[in-house]
Amino acid sequence: MVSEKFTFGMSEDAKRIREEVFVEEQGFQYEFEDKDSKLWTLVLYLDGTPISTGRIEPLDPETYQIGRIAVRKAFRHNKVGTYTMKYLMNKILSLGGRIAVVHAQVDKMGFYESLGFKEDRECPRYYEEHVEHSIMKKVLKKSVKPKLKY
Repeated sequence: MVSEKFTFGMSEDAKRIREEVFVEEQGFQYEFEDKDSKLWTLVLYLDGTPISTGRIEPLDPETYQIGRIAVRKAFRHNKVGTYTMKYLMNKILSLGGRIAVVHAQVDKMGFYESLGFKEDRECPRYYEEHVEHSIMKKVLKKSVKPKLKY
């Protein structure tokens, strides 16, 4: 059974998954940031085993950045990444956000495109350590204009 757990700040399970994926597998040296303690973090569990993580960061009242999406190797190709993203997008909506942004590794852009994200071509691609990234956005909920009563 899959279950989710959101914490404000980074749990030990989230930290272990990020170390496994980003540090050990992908070779990132600067994975952890001071702001990790101030962001909502998700861990998905399968029968009690932590299998994926991700975090959200408010950029403004309507826009949140989804980041540090990591799925443990043994659980890839089972839609775990898709479920992780859907839980994070639903959390954004529950917090009053309506736009999601990701700084996607370029070789992972197809995954985000499959979820409806589009590359923001006004923002240049950049390198974080040794990996090229692109900024992608998705409108989760259209802006609702208040109806004027006369």
